[in-house]
Amino acid sequence: MSRATRKRRRGGRHAAPREASGPAPTARNPSGPPAPPPVLLAWALDREGRRVQAAALDRQRRRELAPFACPGCGEELVAKLGSQRARHFAHRPGSTCALTRPETLLHFNAKERLLFLCDEAFEGRMAVRVRARCPRCRREAPLDLGALGDAAAAEGTAGALRADVLVTRAGTPALAFEVKVTHAVDAVKQEALARLGLPALEIDAREEWEEEIPGGVALRIARTFGVQSCPSCQLAGRAETDRARGGEEAEVAELEAYRARGLFGPRPGPALAMSEPLSDGERRRLAAGFRCPECGGAGLTLGARLVRHACPGRSDRPVAWRGYDGALVELSWWRRDIG
Repeated sequence: MSRATRKRRRGGRHAAPREASGPAPTARNPSGPPAPPPVLLAWALDREGRRVQAAALDRQRRRELAPFACPGCGEELVAKLGSQRARHFAHRPGSTCALTRPETLLHFNAKERLLFLCDEAFEGRMAVRVRARCPRCRREAPLDLGALGDAAAAEGTAGALRADVLVTRAGTPALAFEVKVTHAVDAVKQEALARLGLPALEIDAREEWEEEIPGGVALRIARTFGVQSCPSCQLAGRAETDRARGGEEAEVAELEAYRARGLFGPRPGPALAMSEPLSDGERRRLAAGFRCPECGGAGLTLGARLVRHACPGRSDRPVAWRGYDGALVELSWWRRDIG
């Protein structure tokens, strides 16, 4: 794929198509670096009132779908399908439409692109990974957009709040996308989102916020609001609470805190609301298979969620326990291969 083709594809995929490479020179500021290329209108309404993306047009489809209208002002648009710039739509000279202003256009393009990606994800035509971050540890906690909802709308409302793009599931608000151009989500809107319990993700339209990944695309998120903590942080938070309770719960909490840091193998899955006690079958299997490699003893102390062994004259050592994510976690010090 040529460099010009790659840039044209990126222009069609991103919220704000940019000029592709070619002989036309880029405007330069004599006292500084090259001026940024202009923001181009990527979306329009076709003759049937359906959204259409300029990047998906060729000359034949242009004839079939024309005339095109501006989604903002309703004026007729010209489809520009030349080779010097990314394909785009243009207002006729003298238009006063708000979408001729770069900041407004950048915001509009980003919202339309998000709506398109939502539709693709919900219909299973494209995998869309949302690179949200855990609000506690700030590690990346990717979300599958297709699993988050089944519909999306621009300027959707949840209570008194209006989102740039609102994702819903069965008609219930599930996620808000906010697009930053000149203004980020302010404290008032953050509080409104928190009161609604509505997760929100902020896209910075001035940056490259979309990239190709195997099988689909990934969205870079500038800020994350109200998203559930990652599994490791969920476990760590629950461990803090259980330590204060003492007894077996405090012992399990200490083990789970180590597990959340990846010290007992892979990090755990999401914490459950309640952890079931060990089943009779699990107790029998552990009792039948345990043999201490140090003292040779087989005695176990069986708690509700914790199994321990004590060598003569020594303190109890954990053998296995029920993890916060429901897994039966077995330490390897006594037997590495459990049938």
